[in-house]
Amino acid sequence: MDNQIGNEPNNSAISFLCRQPNIKWQPDVVLDLDDANGGIGNVRGNIFDFLGLAILSGSSIVLPSFQSRSSTDLSALWNGKTPFSTFFDEDHFIATFAAACPKMNIYKPKGNHSLPLPLHNRYGMPSMRQDLYPDTRDTEKPNTPSAAVKDLQSWILAQPDRDPKNITLISVGRTLWEGLDTCSLPPAVRRDFGSSLRLIPEVRRLAALVTYNLALTYHLHDIDPRLPYYPSSFLGAHLRTENDAKNAGWLENATPSAHADFDGQTDAYLSQAVERNLQIIYVASGNTSEISKFAKKASLLHNITVTHKTALLSPTDLFTLQALSWDQQGLVDYEVLRRATSLAGYAKSSFAFNIAITRNEFVDWNRESLRLMPGDQRREDLAFDDGVSRIWGRFEWQEERMLRGAWP
Repeated sequence: MDNQIGNEPNNSAISFLCRQPNIKWQPDVVLDLDDANGGIGNVRGNIFDFLGLAILSGSSIVLPSFQSRSSTDLSALWNGKTPFSTFFDEDHFIATFAAACPKMNIYKPKGNHSLPLPLHNRYGMPSMRQDLYPDTRDTEKPNTPSAAVKDLQSWILAQPDRDPKNITLISVGRTLWEGLDTCSLPPAVRRDFGSSLRLIPEVRRLAALVTYNLALTYHLHDIDPRLPYYPSSFLGAHLRTENDAKNAGWLENATPSAHADFDGQTDAYLSQAVERNLQIIYVASGNTSEISKFAKKASLLHNITVTHKTALLSPTDLFTLQALSWDQQGLVDYEVLRRATSLAGYAKSSFAFNIAITRNEFVDWNRESLRLMPGDQRREDLAFDDGVSRIWGRFEWQEERMLRGAWP
């Protein structure tokens, strides 16, 4: 897809962060994100938390990498580091920050540079989210961005193997939605900073083909890639019932309001499609047997058609898709779902929740839903509902952090 959801990124909006007068740029301090992992939702969160610390502390960075998932066991997330370009458009990212944050050097992990070995100790960033930790407000270490910067500076000075005459390379442990409070920033900054992590071109190309064939096959005439979403075309559903979700215990809650297992998720998604009068469901799932099961259920109960990416690609493009890793294949769904008429997801998964937050920003619909705390939700079976996206079930830990901590 040549058109990024929303407007084209504006580097001047990102530079709003980088040109804050209280930032003291220090090119001799380089941060390296040490242990980002998971799928696209968590990895985005890890990287954005890390970037926030780097910018506010005036540090340079090593281009982030993250742990790969095992191809034979989806629950195994520590399968060796994989490069930034596995998920994200490296050229776009580097060009964006070269223009917006020219004082922040970006070193490639295996580039032609002479970075020293990292300090022996790994740095753990404290949370910047005062809203999550109100009890620290009037203490010596409040959970604020400025306090996090001071903490890093003090930590560096205390390291016994630091050489003040040389570059200091620091391994930084991951955090997840504990960085900047995104709702405290201007909308343009939220949008453009979030857009800096654009998906790789091959994924975007496949997503465009899937969307084109979806429109052609089912005569969905309002699908227009120039739009932030398609007003009356299809429900985009994330069916999260793969083995890793099962192994994590996500599907075990039999309470109807949890919408946890196959029936719980699909019942909710079908009710949403019926409510919105949508006859086509595009389902994102890595479990083909569950997709078939969902399609039969939807057809039998409501005469609704369920389709998916592998059914919408030519043999040549399907071969290209299948050459990608499991998570990379999921990125195609991620791109397609962002423009769905109505989005349906499950609360335990950050995949659909991330998409919902992006849609809320760019569709410009019921923005106040991002400012709610978990206790403010009126329905016990919905973590998020802004009128264009619903996240079914509840997971308060994630709700607390994502609504104000995830970037669109």
